[in-house]
This record gives sequence, structure tokens and C-alpha cells, in this order.
Amino acid sequence: MMKHFLKTLLLLSSAACLSSCQEYDSSAVGNRPVKVTFSITDQPGYTRVAGAGEEDEAAVLHWSLLLFRDGELADYGSSDSTEPITRELEGGTYTACAVVNAPASFQPGTVQSLEGLDGTVSDLEDHALPGLIMVGKRSLRIPEDTEDGIQTIHVDRLVFKAGVRKISVRMEDPAVAARTFILQGVYLTNCPRKTRLGTDYARTEIPSDQSFWANRMGFQSDASVNGLLSDTGINATLPSGSSHSVPHYFYGCPNPVGTGSDTRSRSSWSPRCTRIVIEATIGGTTYYYPITLPATSRNKTYIAEEAVIRGLGSLDPEEEVPGALEVDFSTSIEDWGPEYQINEKS
Repeated sequence: MMKHFLKTLLLLSSAACLSSCQEYDSSAVGNRPVKVTFSITDQPGYTRVAGAGEEDEAAVLHWSLLLFRDGELADYGSSDSTEPITRELEGGTYTACAVVNAPASFQPGTVQSLEGLDGTVSDLEDHALPGLIMVGKRSLRIPEDTEDGIQTIHVDRLVFKAGVRKISVRMEDPAVAARTFILQGVYLTNCPRKTRLGTDYARTEIPSDQSFWANRMGFQSDASVNGLLSDTGINATLPSGSSHSVPHYFYGCPNPVGTGSDTRSRSSWSPRCTRIVIEATIGGTTYYYPITLPATSRNKTYIAEEAVIRGLGSLDPEEEVPGALEVDFSTSIEDWGPEYQINEKS
């Protein structure tokens, strides 16, 4: 299974009137257009047929190519599959951008500038499995950088991935252990639902407007994003000493709010940290076990290897009860690999 996502766009170029790249003479081209083919290819082990899990996360359904010169749109093309796109370009310096799995509302021909592309807002509801939106860019010179036939653009997902791989119940109080524990749901709260194609929002830029956020201070059913942010209705009975080993993964737009500026106040809404919340009923009463994430970034993962429940949780998904849930944070940063892992304490 693929642990990290790295999509590659191969730029295969040849002069229109020459028989091979080896015979190419850039000085003879002058200002005549050069035919350049942009192609998405599969990594070893990747399939175009969407399957479960990591294949869904990496699926390319369609893509658009935008070429900017001096910051202005010079040419563009689209493919309704992974097929190549060929354009004829005059000599010069270009920024080549790929937008993968964009919604139908995204029309590359209407994007007039690189600044306009970078500022285009993507909503979480435009993402799907398969079909997470991905973007990438690189600069190249025509014809110099295309003479050897291959150039690459790496594209990254706009969303981050978070979740829990295993939930264990290890109640320390025998009286609490005797009560029926039913796992009801796992979900993300306080999650931005918008980001930009260019860069993530900074802490000083992120809107406090409630429409910008999903699951503010608790689960709020929204059919447009439920499948990305929540697993509810699990209804799994877990006796103390047992484990729920079904992974629960979620996908959200980056949240620049770090733990140092987090707030749990319910008196008024304000931007705050995204949390993974485990919801359960114990003896018929609903309890919450929030796991607060640090500031999240696109194309990163925030995964709890195991969350161990040892006592009664909180009556509020924003609050934590010390000692009720054991998790441990580590910090190894990778693209769509563990930026940090949450592990059971020994």
C-alpha cells in the first residue's frame, strides 16, 4: 500500500519539425512555437481504478493545465481522464500549473492570472473519495527546459488527513468498567471548510465567520461534508479490556490555529483548534473524548495510532478530562505521511 502521495507530471517536448530530441537545435527555433506534451503518469503500484483507502486518496479523475507567462494566462488545456495535454508554446519562461479533480465550476480559461489562480477558494464539499483536489506548479523555460524530454511537477492535496486507527477501552474504575460502553461516533470538530489553491490561510487571515467552519464546537450534520469529517452511528459495544480496530480517517481544510491560541469558550464563537472527537455512551450518558490537533497543513497526516479510554470523558466535546484518554504526540514531518503520530502511553 502506498504510504505517501507523490503525483508526477511529465513534460515531454519535441520541436514540431525535428525527428528526435537528440537532433534538437534550440537556436534554429527562434520564436516559432514549440509543441510540448504534458502527461500524468502512474507511479508503480498505483492504479487508475479507484479502490478503497489509499487508492481513493490518490485517484486522479481529470485534470487541467494552466500556463502563465509574466503572471498572465498564456494557454490552458483540460483532460477528462489522465490523458496527456499538448500545447504549442512560444519561447520564453512559463509557470506550469496542474489542478487535479477540480469541480465543474472551475473553468481554467476564466483564470486570467497566476495571482488569480492562487487566490481561488476551494470548498471542502468539492472534495470526494475518490477525487480529492490536488494542485502543483513549477517554472520552465521554452525551449531550453524541454530539450531533454522530461520535466516534473509535483502536486499535493489541498486537505489534511486526520483520524484514529484503534480505540481501546481500559477503564481503571471497576464501577465504571461495569457500565455498558457504546462507541457512537468519531469526527472532526472546528474544521475550516475552505482553503485557497495557492497557499493555506495564515492565522491572521482566517475568517471567524461561522460559514467558514464545519462542526463548530461539536458535531453538526451537514450532508455536503459529512462523509469527509465524520463517522457516526457506529453503535459498537466495547467491554472494558476490548478494542475497536476499525480505522476512522477524515479530511479537512487546513487550520492555522495552533494550541497556543486555542480557546474552548462557548460564550461566543471564535477560531480554534481542530479536534478529533470520540463520542460514546457509558451507562446511557453521552461522553466525549477530544484530541486537540496542532495547526494543520495541507497534504499532512495527523493520525492516532491508538486512543486508550481509561475513565469517564467530558460532557462537552470542547473539554478534556485529565486522565480519561491517553494519547502521546510525536513530531516527524512528512508529506501525506505522519506529521505527528499519537501513540498509546506505555
